[in-house]
Order: sequence, then structure tokens, then C-alpha cells
Amino acid sequence: MRPKHLILTLALLLAAAQSVLAATEVRMAGDARVYGVFFANRNFTGWDETGTQTEDRTTFWQRLRLRTDFVANENLKFRFGMRVDDEAWGHGYLTAANPEVAIEPYLAYLQFKWPGTGIEITAGYQPLSMPHTEAFYDSIVLAADDGDQASAALHVNIPVNENFSVQAAYGRLLAANRTYQDTTTQIGDAFDIYHLALPVTVDGFSATPWGLVGVYGKGSDPDDLFAAGLRSAGSYLSATGYPYKDNQNAMWWAGLALTVDAADPVKFYFDGVYGDAAPSDRERNRRRGWFFDAGVTYSGFDWMVPGIFGWVASGEDSSLGNGSERLPVITPKWGPGTSFLFDNDQEFANNSIGVDPTGTWGLAVSLRDVSFIEKLTSRLTVATVAGTNSPAGLRKAVLVSGGVGQYVTMGRDLAQGEWLIGVNLDSSYAITEQLSLVAQTGFASPQGLKTSIWGHRFTNQAQDAWMGSLGFLYTF
Repeated sequence: MRPKHLILTLALLLAAAQSVLAATEVRMAGDARVYGVFFANRNFTGWDETGTQTEDRTTFWQRLRLRTDFVANENLKFRFGMRVDDEAWGHGYLTAANPEVAIEPYLAYLQFKWPGTGIEITAGYQPLSMPHTEAFYDSIVLAADDGDQASAALHVNIPVNENFSVQAAYGRLLAANRTYQDTTTQIGDAFDIYHLALPVTVDGFSATPWGLVGVYGKGSDPDDLFAAGLRSAGSYLSATGYPYKDNQNAMWWAGLALTVDAADPVKFYFDGVYGDAAPSDRERNRRRGWFFDAGVTYSGFDWMVPGIFGWVASGEDSSLGNGSERLPVITPKWGPGTSFLFDNDQEFANNSIGVDPTGTWGLAVSLRDVSFIEKLTSRLTVATVAGTNSPAGLRKAVLVSGGVGQYVTMGRDLAQGEWLIGVNLDSSYAITEQLSLVAQTGFASPQGLKTSIWGHRFTNQAQDAWMGSLGFLYTF
């Protein structure tokens, strides 16, 4: 969309808001980010994941988020969010002469309390995330990423008392054909989820046990949007291309998020989850596994918040015939201490290694909110991550899926004996109360990469990765 069309759209939205001010309060907020990223050997090779394209090391990006709340009263509101997504200068909508359409909705949901009760209902395209502790940013299974990964869902929160509530949700993540299908033979073309959480909060302690059930239809994901996180390597042996035998497959997860702050300023965190995808299908198509993380932070200093974090996850065994032993995931956004090894809560996008935390174990130390100079805050994180996957299992996964980068990627999916060390130093200087200059740097080094899995071409090319980002962040 051309800039003048964007300005016109915003003007019309403001005009519409003005006309309803008498009955409804309108609140607007958002952010704009313009930044450059230098990234050498993002995949430790200078190529893309499959080794078929060469990277451009320096790219300039920008994005916009605008959220508008239409508030009738404290019990009734509607949120509408528009975004102009992260795009590189000179490409897509940032092309000089013929830009593509850019504006898209990313939030659109109604939120209200049932009259006379404390029951809160949220319906529409909304942030929907599985419970998780704040130390690791968001869920390893289904994350909202601060609203950037919304889901079409109905969520109900029923407070039982001040310490306990019941939360339930239904979501439709995919519906390939909307109302009618392409043939007269009915197939499952939707991916539906059902969620239940029971959060408990008392002084010094909070815990949320939760469960998630999914029903994954045969024709629901023709573009394989969720294939990497839900499939097993054995499913690539299917002659039809569809990874499952059954028309619809059940998937389920059970987890616990736990935070203890009774010893404040020391806080402890723990998350645990087990999941099983396609348990009734052919054994080779099944994917089931577990993931645990834990951390501790200390907020007693007024100039720094140190933290130590660890995690461990089940990994692949050497057989394809019994399916995958890694945790199935839908849309994860997880990371300890904002380590740039993982795609999590970095201020800028396109500047992380993107390691898959399933099939790994690791440790991270982070010094956050370090401040010795007025208006300048910094974050230093050192992390090491090693694989729990069988080398034979990953080697077979590469062979049946069609090569490196198709299902598993060198340096992102780690076998036993392979490991990475990553260091990132990030700083933010407050130019004004709303405008910051942000600099982020990162270094990652791969160790023990196995030629038997990835081949000589990839392992001989492997090098350390270097990243530097600099840009402006404006919140309003």
C-alpha cells in the first residue's frame, strides 16, 4: 500500500473515532521500528538452510503496529490492531515504484464481562498463549508473541475466588476451505484446539496447571505451516505426501507453569510440558516428547537483575519406525534471558540464530537492566546449548525429508555431541521518553558438527556467526 493510502486510512480511522467519542472512549497505542541488521553466517555457512542461496549480510528493516481500543465502559471493549509488518527496504511494500499491499489486521477481538458476574469473555482474533513463566518469555507450544501471533478463538475466564480461576478456550487455527470443500468427499480441513487452565495464586506462589487438545484435519494445512513442529521424520515415508493415515488426528499437551517469589527479591521459575501428536495413527507418524525449564532471578540490586536459566528436552532416538521423541509444538516463542540463539523477545526481528529448543539441553546466564549511565540500559546474555537427539536419528531425518534444511537444519537442530555457545550484548538509550536508540550484538560458535549427518559440504563451510543491529524504537 502506498504511503499516501496509509495516511488516508489512518485519517479515516481517526475521523471515525471522533464521531463516536460521545458514546465510546477511543484509546490508541503502538510502536514503530526502523533498524539495520548485519548478520554474517546466519546459518553458520553464509547460505540459506538448504544451502541453495547465498545470504545478503546487511539489510534494513522497518515495521509499524497500531492498536485501537473502543471502550464503552470498564466491562466492554473492542480492540483492533493493524500492522505494517517487518519488511526490508527496497522489497515488498518498501519498493520505490510499485509497492505491494502492506496493511493487515493482526488483532480484532471483543472483550466483556458477563453482567452481574466477574466472568470475562474474549472473542475474536486474539493473543492466545499456553501458560508459561515470564523468565522464558512465552510458550514452547503455542505462543502469542505479545499479540503478533494471534489466533481466532473464544476465551472464557471464570474467577472462583481471589486465589483461583478457571480458564477455557476454543480456537480454530486453520480452516483450509472455509464453508465448502473442493470435492464431494468430506475430509478434515480444520485444525481446532481446546484449552483448559486452572491458575492458582497465593502470597509468594503461583501455579497454573493446563491442558491442550487439538484435532488436526487431513486437509487443514496444505502449505505445511505447522509441519516442522508437529510432524515426525518417519511421516515423510508416506507415499501420498499427507503425513497421517487417519482423516483427523488428535493431539494433546499437559503442562505446569510455576513461579515462587516467597523469598523476594529472589524468584524461582519452572515450566514442564509433555505432548503427544497423532497417538492413534501409525507409530512412525507419531510425535511425543517432553520439555522442562527452570530459572532464578535476583532483583535486589537497583542497577542490575541477574538470572540463571536451564532447560532439558527429550530428543530423537535412532529409529524412524517409532516416530519422533521430540515435543510437538505449534507456534513456539521461547528463550532464556533474551539469548539471540533463540527467536524470542528481541526488540528487533531478523537478528536471531533461531535454534530449535526441542531436542536440546542448555544453560544461560543473563544480566538484565544493567544501568550505570542515565538513560542507558544494557543486557548481557551468555548461553550454551547442546543436542539430545541421536545422530543416527537426525541422519535418517535428513535422508527421508529430502536434504538438509527441509525438516532439520544444521546448527539449529542439534545431535548429541553437537553444541553452540552464544553471547549477545544489547543496549538501549532513551533519546526521549518514547524514542530509544537500540543496539544489539551477537556471536555464536558451533562445535562438533557431524559430517555423518549434514555432509562434508555443510560442515566444511561451517563458521562462527556474527550479528549487529542498530535502529530506532518509537512507542506511542
